[in-house]
Amino acid sequence: MSKQFTVTRLPFSIYRQIGALALLSGLCSLSASGQGLGNSPYSTYGVGETFSGAFASQQMMGNSGVSYSNGLFINNLNPALIARNRVTTLEVGGLVQSKQLTEGGQKQTAVGGNLGYLAMAFPLNSRWTASVNYTPYSYLDYSIKTYKQIPGSSYFSQQENNGSGGLNKVSFVNGFRVWKNLYAGAGASFLFGNMTREQTSTSIANDGNDYKYVLTNVEQYRNFMFRAGLAYRARFSDKRYINFGAAYDFPTYLRTSRSHTLATFLGDNPIQANADTLNYGSGRVNLPSTLRVGVSYENPYKLAVSADFVMNQWSQFRDFDRSSQNLKDSYQVNVGVEYTPNVLSSSDYFSRIPYRFGISHTQLPYTVSGIRIVENSVTFGLGLPLNKIGLSDANLGFSYGVRGKTAPDVIKEKFFRVILGFTISDRWFYRQVVD
Repeated sequence: MSKQFTVTRLPFSIYRQIGALALLSGLCSLSASGQGLGNSPYSTYGVGETFSGAFASQQMMGNSGVSYSNGLFINNLNPALIARNRVTTLEVGGLVQSKQLTEGGQKQTAVGGNLGYLAMAFPLNSRWTASVNYTPYSYLDYSIKTYKQIPGSSYFSQQENNGSGGLNKVSFVNGFRVWKNLYAGAGASFLFGNMTREQTSTSIANDGNDYKYVLTNVEQYRNFMFRAGLAYRARFSDKRYINFGAAYDFPTYLRTSRSHTLATFLGDNPIQANADTLNYGSGRVNLPSTLRVGVSYENPYKLAVSADFVMNQWSQFRDFDRSSQNLKDSYQVNVGVEYTPNVLSSSDYFSRIPYRFGISHTQLPYTVSGIRIVENSVTFGLGLPLNKIGLSDANLGFSYGVRGKTAPDVIKEKFFRVILGFTISDRWFYRQVVD
């Protein structure tokens, strides 16, 4: 008489995929320490340039996707849609950017890159999926130099402002299928990081007696932030849906420690043995709320068209000194398309590729010389299947955009970005019957 029992184990393929993910995350982390994407004078405002939070698949759709997810990639814009991931999914991605800055007759080219995200989603039961991820929240990366003649002399002074650092975010997200096609989700994140702003003033005498003053401001940040989301799929015909979604990031504040130091130099020699600490204190920085709403048309694994509206209430922002820095509420409109010719094709590789396209229009919170700064971009890309069943992809995308305009004292930026991401999915545990 035979006896049946079951064995639960990891499939061999997952070991290869974990190894690949570790290698990819290691390569991306080489640029993670330099969190910025190249010199951006606009990052002087607030807590620096903020990231959209979208992963590669959504970035290629113009950062849209508050209402759309097919369960093959992790949706990081709406926590409710994590519930659509029914297999364990790991994602890693990064950005490389080349940027040209112009002001008047001056031009500068800057190149930078960083780890975009590292995430894992895993179903806990038939209605509940959880996700853990790391993403950068913002970055500070600028270098600005100005020269002026010292009044009443033939000498000149140089002032240089530099900024570096940023905020990182580690998140735990839960998504639930509440009822049929109704989804709800919530997430908690811990924000942390530091930013350094340095101002260097130099009197240029060209006789070896140049005086240089370096004022350094270092701020360290930490605290939690929370978000919630809802999504609904309305089926209106066979295999066709209209999806609705909304997500809200609650306003929060960051516990902040700040120190000011001043160093004085004569030529290259420090006059002070050690930099003087002018002051040290603690306080808070207020971060604004963000509301995302979206609608999409979906023919599953064939065609998806999504449109989002995002509102950031940057007028709520307050820095360490309780200043709003004259930031205004900003908004963003994103539209994206995803098309896969035949996801089940066994003979035509290119038919299984999801092709993506998106456009984005953003009114940024910055006002320079009375002009509100606007950014427009267009993005396209594709997902290259790594196996025959289409659960793992290498995502490659390209984005071109323009920020600002040609005007007195206004910096215009033209940027080209390469988007790289990997999605690795599999059933980590399965049951095998042994007879």
